Amino acid sequence: MKKGIYGLILTASCLLFVFGGITLNFVSAAELSPKTRQVIDNAGQKDDLLKSIESLNRLSPKELEEFTQYIEYHSQEVPPVYFILMADYIYNTNKDKAALWYYIGKLRSYQDVMMCADTTAQSQVKLYPAFAPKTLKYLSKKESNKKYIINLFQNTLDWDSKHPQRVEPVWACRLGISAKTTTPQIDPKKNREDVINTTRNDLTETIQKLQKAL
Repeated sequence: MKKGIYGLILTASCLLFVFGGITLNFVSAAELSPKTRQVIDNAGQKDDLLKSIESLNRLSPKELEEFTQYIEYHSQEVPPVYFILMADYIYNTNKDKAALWYYIGKLRSYQDVMMCADTTAQSQVKLYPAFAPKTLKYLSKKESNKKYIINLFQNTLDWDSKHPQRVEPVWACRLGISAKTTTPQIDPKKNREDVINTTRNDLTETIQKLQKAL
């Protein structure tokens, strides 16, 4: 599970999001359409990964814009996998930002998956690349530039530390085999902060190794 979890991370500004030359400012829940609000509510409370994809597919282009703009400022309200699911949508207007979202989502999703009592839930990590093929193709072109990669990893760590609030990790356990017959559970033996710190330390070590290889 640990090998290759970080991949590449591209730097990008997370201050504004522009679609077709129009800057959107839907940062308040009161401004969201009912359909978009329902997707956000279900994302944190009810939907597993497959239902999440279905919910996004039912949104109109404007609702997708609303959703993307909203979760940028309220990342704590949805499972981090939504950053992966929206990466290719963002790619159409901002490739670097799409890549950043993909790997922020991957890092945080991995942290949450590792909290599950049912370890079969970990298999979902293998599905993530299929959700953003355009973004990953773009990332593959950046692999040879170590300085670039170092900056990307650091930007991910910075984002992670600046957004400490997050949704409960049980969302990640809904794809475990046991979830078909029992309520998904977090492993009581695991401390969330320990898991988060371990992944952050792993990424920091990777940065240090890349710096020595320059």
